Amino acid sequence: MKNRCIWICTILSLFVLTLLLPARVYSQCTNCGSQYPSGTYTTTSATWSAISTCIYGSEWHYETLTIGYIYQWRSIAGSFDSQLTLYPSTTCGGTSLAYNDDCTENIGNTDDGLIAYTPGTTNVRLLVSQFYCTSNTSCSEVSWRAIPMTPTISGSTSICAGSSVTLSAGNVTPGENDAFMNIQWGTTSGGTDISGDANSITVTPAVTTTYYMRYQVLACGTPGTQYSNVASITVNVATPPTAPTGISGTTTICDGQSTTLTATGGSNGSGATYQWFAGGCGSGAVLGTGSTLTVSPSTTTTYYVRRVGNFPCGSSVTGCAQVTVTVQSVSVPPTSINAVVY
Repeated sequence: MKNRCIWICTILSLFVLTLLLPARVYSQCTNCGSQYPSGTYTTTSATWSAISTCIYGSEWHYETLTIGYIYQWRSIAGSFDSQLTLYPSTTCGGTSLAYNDDCTENIGNTDDGLIAYTPGTTNVRLLVSQFYCTSNTSCSEVSWRAIPMTPTISGSTSICAGSSVTLSAGNVTPGENDAFMNIQWGTTSGGTDISGDANSITVTPAVTTTYYMRYQVLACGTPGTQYSNVASITVNVATPPTAPTGISGTTTICDGQSTTLTATGGSNGSGATYQWFAGGCGSGAVLGTGSTLTVSPSTTTTYYVRRVGNFPCGSSVTGCAQVTVTVQSVSVPPTSINAVVY
């Protein structure tokens, strides 16, 4: 009975060890063979560039990374299952900076590695291996790029209520925003309630609103997907003016007198000027641009006033209020008296 127990326990232990062993041994590769390509590579471009179109398993090369970027590498090995391991340049073992074997995010090459790393260590070496951490003499293409850690947003920050504005990522182009990254937009920091992936968005806020954007750089393995800092932009929404509802002031004067007219009612919104006319609403010369106008007509005249919005509501022109000023003739005193004597 005792021997049977020992036998069963041994089998169970081996089974558990078999499950755990790949995760422990193959979490990263250490089969650094020869350096290829030679030299040290650098980039700060968000466009993919090939380090080499033919790197064998166990070959490695040096790279210098720049703080302020998220680096991303992908391997394309048509004839074998490739792995990527990133180390500090001084070692090929110990704890790796990034590692991946298979990655579903590596579209079209899911058996190959896709890794991302935000540098704390800037001098690194990248090792290419064949699964399980072996050498070979088959070609794997390795490409890389650098996504800015600090995104920028371009677009107008002031609009008139009812208008739309387009906000765009300022330092990643639509072509660079490919299947291996996402540009996320939201109304909260890190949120995606507006879009999970768009190079630009068009929004029509009803009130002043802050929008947030970040880059999601896809990767598998360790440390996995990386995120940029969050950029924000506040779009200020201005209120357009409404039309005056009336004009106050003395409306009957004698010839030669003046009267001051004042626009009443309605609203200036977020800011407006006035336009006064005598030839109709919007017709003829503008007589004044303030809320009051002093006039001295020689004949009965109808005056009109409207509001024109300030920036960004400059295209908002209201209807007019109007009033008629009646001009009465002044009586002329007699100069003589004619009398008839009987």
